[in-house]
Amino acid sequence: MCFQASIAQFTNTDVVAKIKTVTIDDMISVVATATNTTEVYKSLQYTITVFRTDANNNVSKNNQEGRFTLEANESKELSRGAISVDVSDKIVLLLLIYEEDKIIGKDRLAFNEEANQKPNSTEDDISSDDGIELKGIVIEETKTKPGRDFYEFFYASYTLNQINGNKVVGVYEKLSFGRSTIIQVKIEDNVIHEFIGKPDLEYLEQMSKIAIRKVYKYFKDLKKQKNDIFQY
Repeated sequence: MCFQASIAQFTNTDVVAKIKTVTIDDMISVVATATNTTEVYKSLQYTITVFRTDANNNVSKNNQEGRFTLEANESKELSRGAISVDVSDKIVLLLLIYEEDKIIGKDRLAFNEEANQKPNSTEDDISSDDGIELKGIVIEETKTKPGRDFYEFFYASYTLNQINGNKVVGVYEKLSFGRSTIIQVKIEDNVIHEFIGKPDLEYLEQMSKIAIRKVYKYFKDLKKQKNDIFQY
């Protein structure tokens, strides 16, 4: 089994995210923790996601999320579980810790990743500026069924189009006037697309297509910008 760990350089400052694992036979025991390194009380949110890619390149994911607090200099266990391992599957564990919708802590562990990587690295393989490679990651923070339906449309298109961006893409939903909600697609702090949520599958699918085009253009422009800087 191939194993690789990456830790962010510019996050994990005030709050340190950590995934601890123990592998026994074909099972991985997983414990996600957070540590407050400051003297200030923190009210936070976490998401831990398991991405599994099989030999046919089919991707499945399972995530758990919740809110928690940390006293000054406190460490806390956020989640504990176990996942099965198949030598032909690539498994990625991603822990993200948020403070007011901003990622302040993260950790990533990957199993069997080397078998799925190209032998030679290219310009496209450069990881994000914060030191952790987050390629192809889409997170969900929705509140209603239309929000979840939109996410399913969006994630299916994201995977089908193999966008594989090197920054986290988030689908968020927030309350608006009355009973309506606003659904947003964001990359870091940039709102790429937003619209009012409606219980209409055709409408949500159309919104997902528009959002995918905008996300694709964002990553394309970002890549061009990096190439221009590199050439300069």
